[in-house]
Amino acid sequence: MKHLLVYPMAFYVFYIWCIAIYNLRTRVRSMKSGSVDPKYFKAYVANSLPENVIVAGRHFDNQFQVPILFLITCCAHILVGQFNNFTVGLAWLFILTRIGHSIVHLGKNKLRPRVAFYASGWLVLLALWAQLLYLMERIQV
Repeated sequence: MKHLLVYPMAFYVFYIWCIAIYNLRTRVRSMKSGSVDPKYFKAYVANSLPENVIVAGRHFDNQFQVPILFLITCCAHILVGQFNNFTVGLAWLFILTRIGHSIVHLGKNKLRPRVAFYASGWLVLLALWAQLLYLMERIQV
């Protein structure tokens, strides 16, 4: 039980790495096809880019916003030694919301389901914090 929270965290770090590889492959394909000048990636200045290059780049950047809060939240649970199977379940649920978000964002990019996955991830993150506060309150009594 002591280390179970590390597994969803590690999974997510490797997942971000996979998204980085996807982003790189999208950029390389766009340069090879001639749709993006390789000089673009030196200063990120261009008049227009193919949509798939923009979406892949934005999706990779998104992994350093709310997901970083997820990793910090898990570290907080571990640091104070307050987590249980429910915490681990919430952590995996957060990851499922991010995978769903990726499938939608990098797929058909429909706004409604994308927002639903994004909002669900936030709700899980808030639940993780609420649980941490609850567990800490219980041990101080």
